[in-house]
Formats: sequence, structure tokens, C-alpha cells
Amino acid sequence: MKSFIGILHTIKKKAFRPFYILVFILSACEGFTEVDQPTDQLTGSVVFEDASTVDAAFAYIYSELRHNSFTNGTTSGLGYLLGHYTDELNLYNPSFQSIQVYEENNVLPTDGYVQGFWSSGYTLIHASNSILEGVRASTTLTNDDREHFLGEAYFLRAFIHFYLTNLFGEIPYVESTDYRVNSTIGRMEITLIYQKIIDDLVEAKELMPMGSGTNFRPNHWVASALLARVYLYQGEWSMALEEAHDVIENGGYQLNTDLGQVFLTNSAETLWQLDSGINGVNTEEAFTFVFTDGPPPYSAMSDYLVDSFETGDARLTNWVGSVSDGSDTWYFPYKYKVNTNTATTEESSILLRLAELHLIAAEAAAQLGNMELALDHLNIIRERAGLPIIASMDQSSLLEAIQRERGVELFTEHGHRFFDLKRTGSIDGTLAPIKPNWQDTDILLPVPESELLLNPNLEPQNEGY
Repeated sequence: MKSFIGILHTIKKKAFRPFYILVFILSACEGFTEVDQPTDQLTGSVVFEDASTVDAAFAYIYSELRHNSFTNGTTSGLGYLLGHYTDELNLYNPSFQSIQVYEENNVLPTDGYVQGFWSSGYTLIHASNSILEGVRASTTLTNDDREHFLGEAYFLRAFIHFYLTNLFGEIPYVESTDYRVNSTIGRMEITLIYQKIIDDLVEAKELMPMGSGTNFRPNHWVASALLARVYLYQGEWSMALEEAHDVIENGGYQLNTDLGQVFLTNSAETLWQLDSGINGVNTEEAFTFVFTDGPPPYSAMSDYLVDSFETGDARLTNWVGSVSDGSDTWYFPYKYKVNTNTATTEESSILLRLAELHLIAAEAAAQLGNMELALDHLNIIRERAGLPIIASMDQSSLLEAIQRERGVELFTEHGHRFFDLKRTGSIDGTLAPIKPNWQDTDILLPVPESELLLNPNLEPQNEGY
């Protein structure tokens, strides 16, 4: 491996071109536990000398989130894989064996997608920590830039750890770029992981501006929205409701009355989306899910998901496409519709949107016994979908209705279904009857075998693997 000093000289000769800067920051991230980084860390006086180079470092992270990490819209992203792992998607191509193991719940510790979730996640955590360390050490950034960049990096570190712990359970919470620490780090109890996620998000919320001029970069409200989700997952109902209400009432976002506008790049309800990087390029989700001939070349929506839409639900006609061969009809997620390049980018992959905040507020209020407030938020989503409002309902029935609403509102969006079934304790009862190989230990993916071999402190392997 080329020494950091040697790379530093190369960067200086290239006049801080962003590509070389990012290679320098991230060159040691190929394997989380095999980082071979010397002690002469990159600091603010080099890459973090001005805002443009820090922006370039963030641009790398967002590009990876869009193309290569668990948030990507291809068949290696959570929306597709966990759609098969649960009950949202069915596989129609038996030769697609790497997906079939998810459909049949036969994922192994050697699985390439599992390795990808882990390694890409920790690579981006390393990148976030590099930014945190460099920005803290910088003596040239303005105070406004410093605070904004620190908040953004804290947010990204929390966001990635949140997904990793929901996939793998107990994981390391990595807060430095010191390879000597990271190569032997152990896993942490989930309650402590969540506390660190909350600490990072609270810090991010305080540091980031209320608006960033674009939904392609997270801001104060995005941090608040993720906090609402985290508090919901932790059963902190009052905190979840408070954060969700703050975003809904004060964030300046609005639900689209037209369902066809929800997933467009300029949607008024989008909190955070991923830039295509090239004008005219649209989402990978559209390429992955949309098909025009039957039978489906790879995957289609399950009968369960299609049947879960109530009669008259406008989401079924707006967000679900269909193909028929005259005798059979197959359905596919049609939230993102543009699977070709266009003159300007029309659709961008959305990571957080306002509808989820209404559903978080509804669930938290119902858990607190405030049925009227819970129904208000639930009915906002139902009315937007053209469904009749629910006038009254007991607590248990209302909580079930909210989960059904989450299922038809958030389907195939970055694993919501899997995470909802887990956190509500309904995953075994839902999936065991339809998944012959389902075991209660399947609520977690295995830690990659290669990581356990590199770092024995990550033992033991998750139960069932």
C-alpha cells in the first residue's frame, strides 16, 4: 500500500482535484477489519482546507449510497432483497440463485450481498469519520461551514449504523479512523448502539441548517425525521411524536395531493433524496422493478402485497404497474416510472419523505393512547390515497390499521416492511406460514464470515448461522 505521505504529495501535485482527494481519504476502506493505515492521519490542513474539497468528500458518500451501498435501487439494494426476504416480492427467474436464497431464507455467512452491506456500510462510516476528524482539525473553514459539515457527517454516521444494526443486530459502533482500534473492535449491545445513534443525530440536528437549498443534502429536518424513526423503533413514543410533529408543522414540507407527483425530483414532500450525479439520469429503482412483458423476467409483486390494497386505493393505480399476457396478470412497483434517460432528471431515489412522518406520529400517538390525534395523522394519508377516513377505533385495531397503512404506503422502500415486522413482533406469525424455511433467527442476517475470520472479536456469529 502506498504511504499516506506519498499519496499526499500526489494530491498536492494534482491541485486538490476531488477525485484524488477521495481516493486518499478512502483508499484504506476496502475491508473494515483489514484497514492498514499509518498514524500520520489526513487532517484539515490538507483535504479539509476549504469547503469545496469537503463537498467532494460528501459527494463520494452520496454517490456510493446511490450506486453501491444498501440504499441503491438495484437488485443488491434493500428495497429489492428484503422485498424477497419478506412478503412483498416473488421471484420468477429460478436461475437468479443469488436472489432465490433471500426468497427462501437460506442466506449464508458467505453471501456476497451480506458482505456488501457490511463492507460498504463501514467504508462509508470510515469516510464520515475522516470528514469529522478533518473538519475538527481544520483552521481555515468558516464557522458556518464547519458546523454544517460536522452535522452532516454525524448524521451520515448515525444513518448507516442505524441500518447496519437493524440488519445484523449487535455491531461495532465505529467513531474513529484509527485502524489499530478498528481492526480489533467488538460488537456493542443494541441499546448502546441506539444511544450513540441518538447522540449523533441530536448533534447533527443542532449543527445543520434548517434548509440547505436542495433535498440532495440532509439538513436539520432530515436529522429530526430520522430521530423520529429511531425513537419509534425504540418505543420512545413521546419523543417520536415530538420529532415527527416538529417536522410536519415546521419543516416546510407538504404532502402532494397528486400521487403521481410524490416520487418526482421536485416533490414537495421529499426530505432527502439522492442526486443522480448526471443530469438526465433517473433512478435505478425504475430499471430494477419495471417490466413490459410477461411472465416477469425476474421479479414481481406478491399476491399478498397486491391484495393488501383496499378497494379504491389510488396508490394501487398510481404506484403499481401491471402486465398481462391475456390469461395471467403480473404486478410491479411503479413508484419510479422513468427507466430511460431524459433531457433533465425527472425522478430521484428518495430516502426520507413526509408521509412516513405522519405514520410515525399516528403510531406514537396511538401507543400513548391519544386515539384522536393518531386517527388525524392516519386519515391524512388515507384521504390522500382516496380512501374513506376512519372515524373511531380501539387502540389495538388502530395500531394494526397503521401497520397495514405503512405496508401499502412504504412498500419496497429500503426495507421498511422487514423492519416493521421485526420491531412489532409480528414477523414470525406473518412469514412462517408462507416461508417453508423461515426460522425465528432469520430476523437478523449473518455477520460476513470473512469479517469473523479477520477479527475474532466480532464473534459469536448470529444465532442460526
